[in-house]
Amino acid sequence: MRVPCRWLAEYVTIELDNNSVERLANRLTLAGLEVERITYTGDLRGGVVGRVISVRPHPDSNRLSLARVDIGTDEVELVCGADNVVSGKFVPVVSPGGQLPGGMRIEERRIRGISSPGMICSKQELGLEEQSAGIWNFDPHLDLAPGTGLKSLLEFDDWIIDISVPSNRPDCLGIYGIAREVAAITDGGLSAPSLELNESATPVGRSFSVEIADPADTLRYCLSLMEGVHIGPSPLGIQHRLLKAGMRPISNVVDVTNYVMLELGQPLHPFDADLIKGKITVRRAHPGERFRTLDEVDHELTDENLMITDESGNLAVAGVMGGERSEINEGTTRVLLESAAFDPVTIRLSARSVGISSEAAGRFERGVDPEGVPVAAARTAHLLQELTGCTVRKGSVDAYPRRRAKMEIPIRPARVSALLGVPIEQSQLEKILNRLEIETTQRDGRLLAIPPSFRADLSREVDLIEEVGRVYGYDRIPSVAPRGTLHVGKKAPMESFKDRVRTILIGSGMNEVVTDGFGSPGWRGVLSLPDSDLVKPCNPMTVGRNTLRDSLLPGILATVELNLNRGVEGGMLFEVGRVFSKSGGEQESLAGIGFGRTGVPLAGKQEIGLLEIKGILTSLFSELKLEPPRFTARDLPPFLHPGKGAIISLAGEAIGIFGGPDPTVAERLPGVPELVLFEIDLGPIARRSTETGSFVPLPKFPVSKRDLSLLVPADIPEETVRETISKEKYVDKVLLYDLYHGEQVGEGNKSLTYELVLRADGHTLTDEEVEKSIGRIERRLARLSIHLRG
Repeated sequence: MRVPCRWLAEYVTIELDNNSVERLANRLTLAGLEVERITYTGDLRGGVVGRVISVRPHPDSNRLSLARVDIGTDEVELVCGADNVVSGKFVPVVSPGGQLPGGMRIEERRIRGISSPGMICSKQELGLEEQSAGIWNFDPHLDLAPGTGLKSLLEFDDWIIDISVPSNRPDCLGIYGIAREVAAITDGGLSAPSLELNESATPVGRSFSVEIADPADTLRYCLSLMEGVHIGPSPLGIQHRLLKAGMRPISNVVDVTNYVMLELGQPLHPFDADLIKGKITVRRAHPGERFRTLDEVDHELTDENLMITDESGNLAVAGVMGGERSEINEGTTRVLLESAAFDPVTIRLSARSVGISSEAAGRFERGVDPEGVPVAAARTAHLLQELTGCTVRKGSVDAYPRRRAKMEIPIRPARVSALLGVPIEQSQLEKILNRLEIETTQRDGRLLAIPPSFRADLSREVDLIEEVGRVYGYDRIPSVAPRGTLHVGKKAPMESFKDRVRTILIGSGMNEVVTDGFGSPGWRGVLSLPDSDLVKPCNPMTVGRNTLRDSLLPGILATVELNLNRGVEGGMLFEVGRVFSKSGGEQESLAGIGFGRTGVPLAGKQEIGLLEIKGILTSLFSELKLEPPRFTARDLPPFLHPGKGAIISLAGEAIGIFGGPDPTVAERLPGVPELVLFEIDLGPIARRSTETGSFVPLPKFPVSKRDLSLLVPADIPEETVRETISKEKYVDKVLLYDLYHGEQVGEGNKSLTYELVLRADGHTLTDEEVEKSIGRIERRLARLSIHLRG
């Protein structure tokens, strides 16, 4: 936001010199309106309006000419190098002893043998534009006289402050909004722009009406009508202010609407009233409609575009740009003025749809105060009446479907002092709020603050406290060393548990990998849940990463594939991370894969198998002080090999999967290595795991050992046999050390040989007790059709 200080000084008292402007910029920055730069326009001295009487060629140059110019007090002949100097035109002239805004002093000079007592200037030389094609010929419709001082027509010796306005402060996108801030932080007076009008007796409503199709799109829409308008140039002072604020002058009507937009932050749009047919309707565009905007570009519209229409069709893309059909032209005499407040999101989408970025759209996208809509219309009508002497119709057509109620926010002086760290008395608090035009009132012993309509960003007590801090001055709040006890943070229990899991697996020879939280495109379809259960981001960054991962295995498989493609012959990888699904929510998971060669020294070319990975998992559960997991070959997912897969259970609860993949999965990898994978839900494990085990003293009595060689039906799992043996009270340990399938045991059987360690807690077992214990074990096994081998 470019703020010319002389324009700002119309509304609030400020000193205009380098040091004062610098101090003001610092105060604004400390108050939250960051000043990015200050530009001094320079001063113009010795400049007057001149009228070209005649032009003749320079006798010693084909490029130069001699212009005789009436400067009011004298007629002078000036050497000019521009080819657009014309008899009868009014031009800016700087006489000897004068100075241009850029600092260049003008002296009488001899050019090709002829003396030139002054200089005819271009806009570039006056600092009004970056580059000029020739001298500045004033518009012939301006009421000018030779000898008139340019400083009385233009506004030099000025400072332009560039302010970075925060996104939540659309009220500061106007010069008067900045003036309100300056008045608040300096406790100075504030002068409002004049709205004085001489209205005719005929109301606007007799000629025009408004219909709003959807109040959610259009918060307020107001029409004013001016008649007897004469289109022409704006006064040079208004043109100069527009240029300093970054806008190009066009004509008095358009310039005034831009002037008021820069002044009050409220965009406006003028229509030629004679080109409007019937009722004005604000509605969404019909898909496929076409519309030609003021920049002479045809646009195909969608239902994202909010349009201003009449009975003959579209007039403007609401809040973005007007159309050619109803634009102001040299013959316009009746101006229908639109002042409105639109929904910010609607305007943002509409502007993006047609690819137009305008000053008006930028303000509507931030949010416009609906209560300021008629004020801006009245200010525009006042200026047009002042400049053109036009007739202003009485009142306006004001469509305001959903008037907003004032918000009352309780604010506690004690809370203000506590949060800011400085004592703020209630009287001081109320004074600061009132300086910000925030009303205060007492009710039921509470202090209530009522923000003005242009401060939609104030909705909570802390918002008001921030305002108090800004105006009080953050630089006045003393720096105090932190007090109180500092507590060292610690990890959440689940994070500490995951660290234990990582340490154990790394100690077992595995390597940790970290993949991103999205589904791996190449493997997602192989191992994923149904699409209906996947969690999908609303705005995915890439096409391939359009779902959150429901399993860690696809990411690890993608890592294995990358390693194999790079010539890595094997390894053991694991990952600890979160997975997501609609049915299960967010869960902590552990997954791992062993592939190809073990990589263990002296292991030769041995490849990783089921037993190696199963051993690592068993060791993990043991280190976590958990009972051994059970591996059951039933209800397997389709991507596991039916003869090599298992469901992992803990205390009867299924917690994961383990085994070799189905051949259709493995064959996707280069070289099709031996592959063993697992994935475990860490939640149940973390709930059952303990940090340390219980102390068990060394046994005082000796053990007795016996070997059992059993004939077992092939369909009975080994762990069932072991659990049956372990039920005997004297059995301390059960070690399986031989497994045999073959002719000697017959088809449908297997041979299991165990070493049993028996021990009693309070005495040494006798042979008789050992034999009775073995007998009880044999009877339990017999119920399962398990017998001793002969």
